[in-house]
Amino acid sequence: MIAGNLYDGIHMYNPTKANVRYAFLPTDHASLYRKAAKSIDIDSRELPQYNIDDWLNPESSRYNPEVFQAVFYYPARVEAGERFEICVATPEMDQAAHKYAHHSQMILDSTFGICSSRLLLFIAMAVDEDRKGLPIAFFLFSAAAEAKATHASYDPEVLTRLMSRWKAHLTQKFGDFEPFSYITDTDTKERGALLAIFPRIILLICKFHLRQRWTNNRKKRFRSNENTGRIRYKTHYMHSL
Repeated sequence: MIAGNLYDGIHMYNPTKANVRYAFLPTDHASLYRKAAKSIDIDSRELPQYNIDDWLNPESSRYNPEVFQAVFYYPARVEAGERFEICVATPEMDQAAHKYAHHSQMILDSTFGICSSRLLLFIAMAVDEDRKGLPIAFFLFSAAAEAKATHASYDPEVLTRLMSRWKAHLTQKFGDFEPFSYITDTDTKERGALLAIFPRIILLICKFHLRQRWTNNRKKRFRSNENTGRIRYKTHYMHSL
């Protein structure tokens, strides 16, 4: 908004000569959110799923061909109790997946609490020639309606369904898609889904998550000063891995 001189009374902005200060009131935050949403065609008066339906519906006046091209799986919800599910990969991400992950190594990571809604996000990544991680697919779905904890509100079936759609999408586009190995955390649900889709894949556990799980379990089991020598030995052994 500064670059566009959109604030009241601002005609130009030069950081070396700026002498203007604005006091933001509590109500200004809501106004800024609405303006930001409007700038990217989000109708904040509608539920999120209706915005997505409009972007993906060619008959809608708000149809967005770029979003439509990037979404390779989106089943519209028919009943209120159904999960919200959407999978996203741009054409550039598809190319990166085939170039860096096919017959190579991939990474799957999950994150929760990404917004005020109860959504779970899984990110598939590959490593390029500069050894930098590249996101190659996003799998987003809502927690089950009856779930008490968002992070535990999924099973291997939902992840298997979404990743199977991704494999089919890439196979249709490139003829074949099969990573040779996958790095995950210690979540058995993720590992079970990957084995269901890629039966010959080699599953590796992230060293950071393995150490974290071992440390947390160690603290839980050895809360006193007993067996100190055993703890020190195991700690030294784990750090040597």
